[in-house]
Amino acid sequence: MIKRLTTIAAALALCLSMFGQTEVNRYGTDPTSDIALIYAGGDHRPQWTQDDLRPYVVHTFANGDRDWLFDSFLFLEFTTGTSGIAFQNGSHGTPSTKKEWEWLLDRFFEEDAKLGALDKLISEEKKTLGNPPMRHTVVLSMPAPINNQKNWGKIDGRKLDFSNPADKVAACKWFVDELVDRFNKAGYENIDLIGTYWIEEALFSNGAIVPEINDYVRSKGLRAYWIPYYKDNEQFRFNWKDKYRFDAAYQQPNYFFERDIPMKQLEDACDESKKYGLGLEMEFETQGTSRAQHSDPDSYYQRLIDYIDVFEKKGVYDESAIAWYSGTKGMIDMNASTDPYDRGVIDRMARHIIKRHNRRAMQDAKVQQPMTFPKVSKIRDLALIYQGGAKRIDWTQDQFEPYVAHKFADGKKDWLFDGYLFLDFSDGNGHNLAPGYCKENADRKIWEWYLDRIFEKGKSLDALDKCISATKAEIGDPGFKHRIVLTLPTAITDQKDWGELNGKKLDFSNTDDKIAASEWFLDQLTERFAAAGYKNLELTGIYWVDEDLVATRDFPKYIAPYIHGKGLEFIWIPYFRAKGHERWQDMGFDMAYHQPNHFFHHDVPDSRLDEAVDIALANGMAMEFECDSKALYGIEGSSYDRMNAYMDAFVRHHVFSTSPIAYYTGSYSFIDMLKNPCPENQKIMDRFARFIVDRRSNPRLKTK
Repeated sequence: MIKRLTTIAAALALCLSMFGQTEVNRYGTDPTSDIALIYAGGDHRPQWTQDDLRPYVVHTFANGDRDWLFDSFLFLEFTTGTSGIAFQNGSHGTPSTKKEWEWLLDRFFEEDAKLGALDKLISEEKKTLGNPPMRHTVVLSMPAPINNQKNWGKIDGRKLDFSNPADKVAACKWFVDELVDRFNKAGYENIDLIGTYWIEEALFSNGAIVPEINDYVRSKGLRAYWIPYYKDNEQFRFNWKDKYRFDAAYQQPNYFFERDIPMKQLEDACDESKKYGLGLEMEFETQGTSRAQHSDPDSYYQRLIDYIDVFEKKGVYDESAIAWYSGTKGMIDMNASTDPYDRGVIDRMARHIIKRHNRRAMQDAKVQQPMTFPKVSKIRDLALIYQGGAKRIDWTQDQFEPYVAHKFADGKKDWLFDGYLFLDFSDGNGHNLAPGYCKENADRKIWEWYLDRIFEKGKSLDALDKCISATKAEIGDPGFKHRIVLTLPTAITDQKDWGELNGKKLDFSNTDDKIAASEWFLDQLTERFAAAGYKNLELTGIYWVDEDLVATRDFPKYIAPYIHGKGLEFIWIPYFRAKGHERWQDMGFDMAYHQPNHFFHHDVPDSRLDEAVDIALANGMAMEFECDSKALYGIEGSSYDRMNAYMDAFVRHHVFSTSPIAYYTGSYSFIDMLKNPCPENQKIMDRFARFIVDRRSNPRLKTK
């Protein structure tokens, strides 16, 4: 798939601390800049109506100016409130059951409160403030199983016993499934669900199950969040990523709450967070208001000022993701105060937040648009099938099976891709179907041979059609039509030996001759496809096989109208930073996917994935996922971790939840995974397949 790679040299000096966590010497980063903690659920909390949430969404300065504030919101809860039912170990009260877990979900998803109110409030404020510089996101907490509880309830008719770790995990997975399902069905216009939050601030009770739960959260396209407290918690908070597999963690300094805690603890928390890659929590409550501090010895106002001063001194506002703890009503009460001290401090905090998300928006956008992935058109998940060249596999019905449906570890089988791209670069015998791969260029006879390969009985399209029919008989109708994209060979500039068309010898130094050959091939392609009468396949697109615009320059735009005239889409997948990638729409392409080109070389750092996504977003492109048979676990030079790195990055940047995706998997990878059924291979394929399965129920990724 790779035509060229831009090599990035990076050296990271890593050492391990006494606790085992990798020292990174930078603060934690996150897709959000500033996440506000909203204690919601218990009947002792605010209802979190639009009025309750307004001070968190928009800030009104003392001079009357208004601006957007927090870009993310964490909704969390420890107990039901007055009834005293606990959602975590360590909270005094009766252990919560499945009934209370469902009740908490109901509270989160009330139509005119909490998430519903937040979504409507953002819509309302857009009318006066315009669009915010960021997409608002939410993180929702999940309850933690209470040790040895035996009355939680049943899943699939089986009573769970929380003295059994597997039952704890089952309950948490059930909650995550419910959470995702309810959020998707809610259809919010202005907020995205990006993660779940582990409610326990230390892992004494559930540390053993947290990694598995976090893996499951990521399999849903979400991130796993955590905010550990400071004291006597080192064994957990410094292992947050390597051992417990959280995606983002913020350390609580816990300086605000007790007067005898020295400022050194606040400063140490900043230094430790930077050392171990943690974000920071900013902490205050209602008693942070000045309450005429000059005469009230109980005011904690000065400790709030200390946080702001230390965070400024330590560069936290410049470098770190921040979680904002303001108790139950701290932000509300601070904004309601008319005391000039309070107005001064809340304005000071707001200026930092607004500066941070405006700076981030400028950095991400680089003053470019659209900064979004393209909308899904006819295909959501497009599998690349390398077929045609003489050295490729035949692509029989058996070979297609792992690409059509996946069998999970629990025995359940489900459909995978909804689209397939058949492509090749050469005939496998030394002739180019795209420029730059062989010494000789393919002529008309080879183009016709390539057509015969695509429509060969018992192989290729025919085999895929039969495989889908067989899978339908086994697991039922998928509920969608499998769509096909076929490749147009490149009429290579200056080629003079292609052959004749309608009695005329074509010369590809002439644009009209290149167009004539291309249109002839497209006619052959569409006529043969229609004549084949496939039961399960629909031709929806044509692929431009040259991965840059060096040799072909602007030729695609001369072919695009003919493709569109046939009711087909024009598809392109340029390599990383390929020449002309930013001009894909000018060339008449309907969809372009950006290749990260990270998987294939171990010296390419994981940051390449972030960079590739940024480029795609800046240019309105979709993304390509890449792996091949080297993803097999335990083989020499295994790239197993690099395949996981793609999934981690696609979760981190919301690719799975918002972008069409093309999947490069080499020629054998899924077949080889099936032939090597070790637990690790099953696990990574289950994770991969779960993303695709879940994407089908995401209303934002609905196909036309």
